[in-house]
Amino acid sequence: MVADLADRNNPPITQALMLMMLAASLALLAASPDNLPLAAFSALVFGLAYMSLTGLYLMTGIRLLPGRLSMGPVLPFMAVSLGQAAGSPVVGMLVGQVGYANAFGFFCAIGIVVAMFSPLYPRYLEQEPEEETEDETGLQAAYDYQLQNEQGEPFRYKRMGKH
Repeated sequence: MVADLADRNNPPITQALMLMMLAASLALLAASPDNLPLAAFSALVFGLAYMSLTGLYLMTGIRLLPGRLSMGPVLPFMAVSLGQAAGSPVVGMLVGQVGYANAFGFFCAIGIVVAMFSPLYPRYLEQEPEEETEDETGLQAAYDYQLQNEQGEPFRYKRMGKH
């Protein structure tokens, strides 16, 4: 769904929208950290925006590295994982020092600032059509040619033992 949204609106706008949803969810927690229904709704909005951003980053990674499909999803996942690993202790430390409302308000402001830089997010890359080569490789080529012999004819098994 996020890929469709990004294709229709362009990736920078989609990133800004999702970052603003994250910021709004954090603002809800900052405004009323003791309200359980509001916290649940905030978690719902946060989860939707987080999963959408992750999908957008995966899609962008794959599109930015079209010749290296194994690397495209790895880099965004590594960035997200490192962000989670580094961010959790920082948030915990900040909550311990300034309280929940101030900590979530601070991260809400960071989300808004990062959303303002969304025009720098990579746009579509115009890719030239790939030329057909005779030495095709990969899974599709293996499937296409698995039942053909060297002459391009259907492969026939020869039975052994009968004359």
